[in-house]
Amino acid sequence: MATMIRTPRNKFSALERELASQRMELRQRIDRHRMDVVRDRELDDETAAAVESVSRDMLAAMIERERRTLTEIESALVRIQKGEYGICDSCGAAIAKARLEALPWARRCIHCAERALNPNALRVAS
Repeated sequence: MATMIRTPRNKFSALERELASQRMELRQRIDRHRMDVVRDRELDDETAAAVESVSRDMLAAMIERERRTLTEIESALVRIQKGEYGICDSCGAAIAKARLEALPWARRCIHCAERALNPNALRVAS
């Protein structure tokens, strides 16, 4: 495993503000969605009840996806605070800037992320 590299916290101050803003937006959106899930409506027929049930299931799935994203954002903010942001959790190498721009809460470099998604894939020797 590579030596752990520390990054200066102030290097990511703009990103930290952006992630904090996204965190606040997600928290508010999750709270609104939760209110929609628990809202009790009087349904007048079976079709309306079925549509309501499907809508609630989709809303619950959306809440779960947003909750996972919120957890990842909070974790990225902690890594920024600790000076560990942009460092792969698996191999300790720097995560490519393009990957962090696409997925600011990325925990792994692209190679380790691919291995984690498909651990049984054969690696071709370079």
